Parts: sequence; structure tokens; C-alpha cells
Amino acid sequence: MENKKIPNGRILSTKDMGKAIRAKRKADGLTQFDAAALCGVGTRFLGELERGKETAQIGKILRIIHGLGLALHMTSKGIPR
Repeated sequence: MENKKIPNGRILSTKDMGKAIRAKRKADGLTQFDAAALCGVGTRFLGELERGKETAQIGKILRIIHGLGLALHMTSKGIPR
């Protein structure tokens, strides 16, 4: 899934992640209530994540990513340390 609002599908902020999750949920025809139940999280948490809240818990985020059939990949930016 490529979200046209996120350049090259890259997640550079919590807002980008929220947009990608919201786009996938809507593409699947799920309400926030249904998606939250499917992923084992609360609707409030899912709504805050979709709006880009920065203090979201990574464990719950990963549960949502997996529950919606998304994958998270990390790659090196190639910046020497």
C-alpha cells in the first residue's frame, strides 16, 4: 500500500504512521471500532495513533500494524556514524 501523502511510503513522523494506518483501515472498509477490536486495542488509542500522537506505545502500534496486515521494515539511511 502506498499512501500518496507519504513520499515513497516512508514513515518519517508519527503523523506519517497515523496516516498510513488510517489509509489501510479505510481501504479495508473498517471502522475505528472494528479495527481496534481486531487488533486488541482500544478505539481511543487507535484514534490517537491515527492523529499522530507522539506518546503512543510501540507494542500496541506493532499489534495494529500486524492486525491490519501491514509490515514494518527498517533500513539504514546510509549515514556514517
